Amino acid sequence: MRNPAAFAIPARPVDELRPRPAVARARRRLEEVSDIVAAASIALRDAARHDGLALEDVARFCAEVGGVDPRLEQAALRHAVCLCDVDALITDLIASLRARLIAAGPLLPTLVARGGVPRVLASLGVEDVEPVAGALTRPVPPRIARFYWQRLRAYLAWSAACAWS
Repeated sequence: MRNPAAFAIPARPVDELRPRPAVARARRRLEEVSDIVAAASIALRDAARHDGLALEDVARFCAEVGGVDPRLEQAALRHAVCLCDVDALITDLIASLRARLIAAGPLLPTLVARGGVPRVLASLGVEDVEPVAGALTRPVPPRIARFYWQRLRAYLAWSAACAWS
């Protein structure tokens, strides 16, 4: 017969057996998310403050996002800047980014380590979203409001992601 002591589990302190609190991990993740969102907010505000919509930048955007004529896109973006409240648009983008980063959960450190946050930011522009209430400077039909809101949202997200990379 074998010695039962050889199969015994070594004694460990009770604290070592307790699982680590998930609250501490979640709090650390939220702090990371807050830091990333703060940096993204700065990048978005810088992209929005950019004085002109240079044709070269719009052409690069069109080449990466879709085959739209850069001059038409530039005209649409200029009109969108006049029509949309840019601060409300930035707030909407930041809220979307925060939700995506929180949804990443335990994969967030890997995403950050691989430099994926700018890609996440750029991908926010492809979402089909409605303008937030009061985000337009004058009343327009909903379809028109959505068109300009999504165009400007995509361009700002892309510009901020390019500046961040």
